[in-house]
Amino acid sequence: MTNPHPEEGVLIIGTDTLARWAAQLLEKAGRLVYGFVPTRKHPEKEQDWLSILPPITQARMWKLIRDHKVDYVVALTNPVLRERMAQALFERTQRPAIPIVHDSVFLAPTAEVGAGSILLPYVVVGISARVGGYVAIESHTYIGAGTLIEDFVNIGSGCQIGENCRIASYSYIGRGAVLAEGVQIGKGAQVLPGAVVRESVKPGEVYGG
Repeated sequence: MTNPHPEEGVLIIGTDTLARWAAQLLEKAGRLVYGFVPTRKHPEKEQDWLSILPPITQARMWKLIRDHKVDYVVALTNPVLRERMAQALFERTQRPAIPIVHDSVFLAPTAEVGAGSILLPYVVVGISARVGGYVAIESHTYIGAGTLIEDFVNIGSGCQIGENCRIASYSYIGRGAVLAEGVQIGKGAQVLPGAVVRESVKPGEVYGG
């Protein structure tokens, strides 16, 4: 895809599966995707679908952002890299990344979603739940009322997050995991796929298996 008006386009930072989802959702919403910004030296060896849209060097990225004030999405699966890139881009632009919320997502009227977050199809975010900045939530996941998800969290598909839970920054909730009401997940903790969590998980702990 070639965008003749780059100021109307969106840059996607990253080339992995999350970036591919971001491109599909943006195009479905009628946004022009200007291209991907690889964060690896040879992403084409791992992602043959990159031929769909042009890769853009980081030098070109900075020029586009500076000269045209394009929107951008940080679609990096690694939350630490996601934070570094988000901070660097914000320092240069004084603008956060745009959030991407699929049109099938249900957001309760009092729910909140922070800047740069990506919510894939059929996610449900309950009453007064808050999704922080640069969070990635995969499809068919339920977030209960009053739950707080801090920044830079990854949540897999098909998860059930109970009411009034708290998931601290950099945590990972694996596919199909279930968190009981009121559970606290510490900073950087990992809940393995399919785990059922009935008690709080300490920072950095790996739970399940």
